Amino acid sequence: MPEIAEFNVTENPDGTFEARRKGSPEGAPADVTESTFRDLELGCLAARVRWTIWPERKPQ
Repeated sequence: MPEIAEFNVTENPDGTFEARRKGSPEGAPADVTESTFRDLELGCLAARVRWTIWPERKPQ
């Protein structure tokens, strides 16, 4: 069974949200950035599906 990616979420001062995979290196770019938390939830789900279907596209 593939690993399910977990994310650390940050709310930016401008009100947008960023998610980075847990264990990402310090200063790594966000895996998902959205203007609302709901959109961020959907973006994270889409990233998990993408990485499951195409593991070679998963950020290292």
